[in-house]
Amino acid sequence: MSGLAYLKKAVIGCSHILCRLPETPGRALAAATGLIAWQAWHAERRRLENCIDRIYFRRRRQPPQPVSEIVRRAFLHFSLVTYELLRFPVLSQSALEQRVILRNRDIIDRELQKGRGVILVLPHIGNWEILGAAIVQAGYPLNSFYLAQKEDEIGGLLDHFRNYSGIILHDRDRGGIKALRALKNGKILGMIGDQDGSRNGVYMNFLGHWVSMPAGPANWSLKTGASVLPLYSLRRGNSAVFDAAFLPPVGEDVAGSHNDRVIARTLAIAGWMEELILQHPDQYLWFYDRFKPRHEGWLAAEKLKNGQMYHGEPRYGS
Repeated sequence: MSGLAYLKKAVIGCSHILCRLPETPGRALAAATGLIAWQAWHAERRRLENCIDRIYFRRRRQPPQPVSEIVRRAFLHFSLVTYELLRFPVLSQSALEQRVILRNRDIIDRELQKGRGVILVLPHIGNWEILGAAIVQAGYPLNSFYLAQKEDEIGGLLDHFRNYSGIILHDRDRGGIKALRALKNGKILGMIGDQDGSRNGVYMNFLGHWVSMPAGPANWSLKTGASVLPLYSLRRGNSAVFDAAFLPPVGEDVAGSHNDRVIARTLAIAGWMEELILQHPDQYLWFYDRFKPRHEGWLAAEKLKNGQMYHGEPRYGS
C-alpha cells in the first residue's frame, strides 16, 4: 500500500471521528489547527503575504485589511472548509438549508425556462463544496466535472466526500460528452472558473499574474447557447453559515471569430471573479498552485514554445 493510500485511510478515519464529535468542539479544534498552521508554517505564510501584497500593488489597490491579517484568516478559513468537508457524511438536509442561504433564485429559474441549459461558474472562495450540495438540495440537479488527480488515491479521497453532495460528477477527461448532453437538454453544469486551463486555456492576466484560465465555460456556452451565471458563497464571520447568490448572466457576445468570442467571455468571467476575490481575499484558496513563481515561469516557457509573447494580449487557441 502506498503512502497516499495510507493517507486516504487516515483522512477517512479522521472524518469518522469528527462526525461523532459534537460540532462545537469540532469547529473549535479545526480553528485551532488552522491558527497553529499559520504560526508554524513560516515559509508558506511569507509566500502568501508576498503574493497577496504583490497582487494589490499590481492592481493599484489597497487591501481591505492588513495583508498579515488576510493570511491569518485565510489559514483559519481553509481549516474550517476542510472540517466542513470531512463532516459531509452527517450533514443533514435541514442543516444544509440553514447554513447556505441561496439568494436570487429567480435568476437561475428564468434562465432555465429558456431550455438551453445553464453553466454556473464560481471560484475557490467561501465553501464551493458545500455550495454544490446546497444547490442540489434546493431542487436544482447539478452536473459537474471532477479532475482525475495524478494520484488515484487523492482523487478517490476527494470523491469519497463529494459523493455525499448529490452532484452528478463527470470525469473532465472522459465524461465531456455526457456533460454536454445534459447541458443541451436544458440541465445545469457547474464549473470552477479559476482552475489551471493549461495548454487549452485562455492565457491572460488574472490577479496581476499571467496565467491560463479555463476556456470551458465560455466555449461550451457559445456552442450550446447556455447562459453563464456567476455563483459564489461567502462565510459569515467564522460561523458555519454562508451567504450565496446567483448573479445575472456574464459575458455578452461579441463579433469576431469563435476564439475571439471565447476570449471575450472568459475575460468577463475572470474579471468578475477577480473583483470578488479582491473584496474578500481572506476567503480565497491562496494555497492553490496558481500564483507560485514556478507556475508563472512554466507558462512563460509554454508560450515561448508556441511562438507567443509572454506579456501582451490574451490568447486562446493556435
